Amino acid sequence: MRRNLRTILASIGMAICILGASACSANPAANSEASSQTNVRKHANSLREMAQQILNQDNNTMNDTQREIIERAIQNNGKVSDADYERAWQAYNQCLVDKGYNPQPLVQVEGIYLSSFDRDSIDNEELQQKFEQDVNSCLFGNVMEVQGLYTAGKDNPNLIAGQEAAVDCLHRRNLVPESYTLADFEREDTQYHDTFANSKDPFALDTRKKASEKLSFNLDDSVARLCLVANGAAYFFNKDQPRWHPFD
Repeated sequence: MRRNLRTILASIGMAICILGASACSANPAANSEASSQTNVRKHANSLREMAQQILNQDNNTMNDTQREIIERAIQNNGKVSDADYERAWQAYNQCLVDKGYNPQPLVQVEGIYLSSFDRDSIDNEELQQKFEQDVNSCLFGNVMEVQGLYTAGKDNPNLIAGQEAAVDCLHRRNLVPESYTLADFEREDTQYHDTFANSKDPFALDTRKKASEKLSFNLDDSVARLCLVANGAAYFFNKDQPRWHPFD
């Protein structure tokens, strides 16, 4: 059974909160501090400090492999290597397999894995709860903190938290006018996703075109794409995810 788009977007939002370095406050490294100059929330003063915060605030949710990756990042000025990033995501999928599920199809946008998914619906409530618990266990244990630290190191030099990070990146890359604000971004974000939610054919190319016209930036531009996926707004690309069949 294929779920409707509103249901898909709801599940996507949950996954983003689990994994987005800039999207949610659930990330232990996102105990944001305010900049004295701009009042913009920051994850930390440096990438290395952010990595150290992750270790200091871990409540034994990370497994040994993820913890070791963070420790290596601290020795590398807070940067997670590409090899360790791949290792963390493969460990996540192996965790799913070990729990009896098919691995999640992994898709990268500008070198960053999308953390959300579109999957088959589960009619059994007990099975649904178990599935969500298992997925969250694999995410938190294997890849959550690595994802946050890796994406922050890709294109968030100011380590800004929240959606302000995406707006900051769009400004730094000269992709939006100087007058473009967080309120503009949030309004366009809502209009973009409402276009899909209100469409009779949300998967049609014409729907995607109409939705894209709501934005001040071009989703086909590689620089804009990196700004979004590295700064908590990867959900713009969730429609590109292949369907996951965890039980087949």
